[in-house]
Amino acid sequence: MNKRFAVAQKIRFAHCDPAGVLYFPHAFDFVNTAVEDWFEAGLGMPFDAFHMEHGLGNPVVTTQCEFVRPCHFGEELTLELAPTRIGHSSIELRIVARVGDEERMRLNHRTAMISMDSFRPIEIPAALRARAETYLVPRDAAAGPAMPMWTVATPPNAFRSRQLVRYSQCDPGRIVYFARYFGMFDAALEDWFAEGLDCPWGGDLVGRRNLRTPSLAIGCEFRRACRLGERLDLDLWLTRLGRSSMRLALSGKVGAEERLRVAWTLCMVSRETWRSVPIPDDLRARMEPFVAPAKEK
Repeated sequence: MNKRFAVAQKIRFAHCDPAGVLYFPHAFDFVNTAVEDWFEAGLGMPFDAFHMEHGLGNPVVTTQCEFVRPCHFGEELTLELAPTRIGHSSIELRIVARVGDEERMRLNHRTAMISMDSFRPIEIPAALRARAETYLVPRDAAAGPAMPMWTVATPPNAFRSRQLVRYSQCDPGRIVYFARYFGMFDAALEDWFAEGLDCPWGGDLVGRRNLRTPSLAIGCEFRRACRLGERLDLDLWLTRLGRSSMRLALSGKVGAEERLRVAWTLCMVSRETWRSVPIPDDLRARMEPFVAPAKEK
């Protein structure tokens, strides 16, 4: 029987949004903490030594996350992690987050092993591979959604939000720390509501209308790193507009070079009941010009 690795983390005040719910970009801080703890306690390789002394990196290549139920301030979130595939230079992980016995998040998470000198993939060191294999579980047991990515170019009706890569968003590898991207995505969403839909969150959506747009699932492909001082253009459009849910596509570019892709499903809920509600007719009418159904792979 293979080993089991789990780590418990309490949801603190600083992790939560104005509704007292775990702010979804912070969920990926919890995920990264679980990976770092696995490296140290499970693989015998403290992440700081792995990175700073051995000159190795473990950037995220793809992540697929399904948000099953919200997490709240004061709850203890236990993340269980297991590799489902160990390749030449990459590791695919299954991560399930629970409060008690109740699942709250499911992820499929793939990282790469790279040299920090060349920033190119390298073979996973033999000793590290051998330790990781003691946690290996069958791939068909992996939890998490299969969020398909789109295969078409950014449509002309996409909304653009420009994000400056700031010092506070970068990690010791001098690139954007992957969890900070999700704050950028959320900023682009907020910009779209304010500038594209004329429905700013503060005064209208979460104010007068008393609505929220929680995330149901998100899938990301990180194609190339972003660095301090670069300007990341996030193009956003709708690939599906349902009764109370919407599927967004985002393409992140620096100049003409695409750095990342995102498929993101959200829904509209009432703050009073936390149940889904129809997207208001006036908002739907403003959203429809941003719809561009995409062929998915």
